[in-house]
Amino acid sequence: MKFSIVAFFSFLFGACQPATEGLRVIPAKEFAEFIMQTDVQILDVRTLEEFDAGHIHGAMMIDYRTDPDGFLERAEALLQKDKPVALYCRSGKRSHAAAELMLKNGFKRIVELDGGIIAWQEAEMRIDTE
Repeated sequence: MKFSIVAFFSFLFGACQPATEGLRVIPAKEFAEFIMQTDVQILDVRTLEEFDAGHIHGAMMIDYRTDPDGFLERAEALLQKDKPVALYCRSGKRSHAAAELMLKNGFKRIVELDGGIIAWQEAEMRIDTE
């Protein structure tokens, strides 16, 4: 019985731990407000074809899927580690993997779009195709 109580409280308090330090995952409307800040770097980690089909205004693109090994090198060349990065992909999987890699390599603050560009479009937010 003593073990069960300890296990229960360990689980309970372990579940209350914050997510990865430096990373926030937020919904589309909050993400839209966040990217309006002047120092935010917006990064789309989808493929070039996906980016060309429609992206968030002001976003830079570094393809995570095609070359995950080269992704970090390009991100470090293009972005400033001490400024916030607003990150997204199609649904959230690639951006989450990219966010974890970036945080492990010195990026300080990453805000990820929950649900990716799909959620952005469902929220009827602006998409650029140029």
